[in-house]
Amino acid sequence: MHLRQLSAILTAAACLLGTGCGAANAADESSASGLWLGIEPAEEDEFGKATYEDGLYLSQTVKEPQPDLFADDKKLVREGTTDEGICYALYEEHAEITGHTAQFEADELIIPETISGLPVTRICSVAPVENNQFEMDKLGAFYSCYTLSKVTVPDGMYEIGDYAFYGCKNLREVEISESVMHIGTRAFAMCSSLTSLTVPSGIDTIGDSAFALTPWYDDLLFHRDLIIFNGRLYDAGKRCTGEVIVPDYVVSVGDYAFYSRTYLTAVVLPESVQSVGRYAFSHCPKLRSVVIQNPDCEIYADQTTISNKTNGGGEEYYIGVIYCEPDSAAAKFAEKYKFRCKDTDQFSLENGKQK
Repeated sequence: MHLRQLSAILTAAACLLGTGCGAANAADESSASGLWLGIEPAEEDEFGKATYEDGLYLSQTVKEPQPDLFADDKKLVREGTTDEGICYALYEEHAEITGHTAQFEADELIIPETISGLPVTRICSVAPVENNQFEMDKLGAFYSCYTLSKVTVPDGMYEIGDYAFYGCKNLREVEISESVMHIGTRAFAMCSSLTSLTVPSGIDTIGDSAFALTPWYDDLLFHRDLIIFNGRLYDAGKRCTGEVIVPDYVVSVGDYAFYSRTYLTAVVLPESVQSVGRYAFSHCPKLRSVVIQNPDCEIYADQTTISNKTNGGGEEYYIGVIYCEPDSAAAKFAEKYKFRCKDTDQFSLENGKQK
């Protein structure tokens, strides 16, 4: 069976199953390059927000991320501190926020758009304490600033670094401009009061556990089947069970995306998916079918990427089947780790069983 034939069948099934048929028949031709495909915009409600069905985006505009215009501007000119206690570094053409003083006690933080006439483009990552990778610099970025309740990240900002707002336990609201392309590892994790945050529509990367243990992200986990940011499947919600058909605007499946989804039985990845991250389908005890339609889809090269194992120690294992095209990247992955592999036409949607 050809990939496009299977895609049409699965799209029709997705409509019947209520798993994102609004994304069907998206534009075939790319409006940009690489992974970012031309997709029709999401249907909007009266307030201009994208509508959902059964916790899943019906469709999504996948935007190509913008480049960092100051990536080569690396000559440090000087460092300083604003009157508000914000520490910064000035380069020849741009400025970066590096931390705060011990006296910093702001309730509402508005990151300045410029410092000394230079655009502020980055909130730097928090560095670990010397010789201790688990203890972070308490004055780095805004790590554990308990006074903060609201943060506004202005237009022109390109990156929010690792641990930038980690542990700001009274932070309730974050406004992030559309110019932000990267949000770092655990950037907002452990912000136990955070209930309002909007991820930029053109976001490129989101680090591991960027929003972990925040009310905002917990709400997504418990009320969305799939959590998708700009075509990246970042996480599967707590109610994501049984057979899952990933919508055809998704361009990648992130690290840990379906990790430990206990009742997941089958996953179908459309042709649009270009990559599958590490541990993406690890610790899924009931998973028996993974369908990979794109013959060039890059799969993280480790047997833990797909695993039924739920406890530590010993070798990983997967007793299910990978369905893909002969001689595809997925077929080579299956052969390398001795997983069972069958052609895509051997897959049946009914309970993920073989025909």
